[in-house]
Amino acid sequence: MNCKITPLILSIFFTIASAHAQIKVVGECALQFEILEQQGQQWVPIGSKNILVKGSQCKTIFTTPQMVQVLIFNTQSDNAIILKDIGESHFLQEIKYPPSNAPVVLSMKESVADSSTTILGYVCKKIQLTWSDNTVYEIQYTNEIISSVNAFELAFKDIPGLVLAYTIQPEKGNAIQYKATKIDLSPISLSQFNVNKQLYQTID
Repeated sequence: MNCKITPLILSIFFTIASAHAQIKVVGECALQFEILEQQGQQWVPIGSKNILVKGSQCKTIFTTPQMVQVLIFNTQSDNAIILKDIGESHFLQEIKYPPSNAPVVLSMKESVADSSTTILGYVCKKIQLTWSDNTVYEIQYTNEIISSVNAFELAFKDIPGLVLAYTIQPEKGNAIQYKATKIDLSPISLSQFNVNKQLYQTID
């Protein structure tokens, strides 16, 4: 009996190991997202979001015609920096990150397998998160690749892959859609994460 069970166990083990081996973990990557807002029956472009990851460091750059907001954090630190450029005004704020008062996930529901799509050449699965503030995230992610800092949005910390598209539906207000338009796995300079604080007005 043992001789018959052992090959089966080994077969299952190697199948699981092979599936995990296909996930490519990258320590550096850059992502660019187009941001759309649902206005009536239309999705209207409102800006862009760029993500830079290097090791344990992450920088997100949210750009609209009105302002540029940057979040820089390190997963090995409890602090983060927010930079805001509004016209000729430049502000810097240091915060605890992640914040202790952030909403929590109430449910996580993965869609059926046949609902997968392809984004930038990566097959993506779909998952829905419902939060304690009644916000709903519709997420599309690939488990073919994952970055060393996967949670460039706090909502993504439990997603088993790299998020390439997501829609945020708040309890009130318009839905916002993010979709990756570019991914680059080239090395990123450390200078991207440096901040000259003398150029900014510090706020609490």
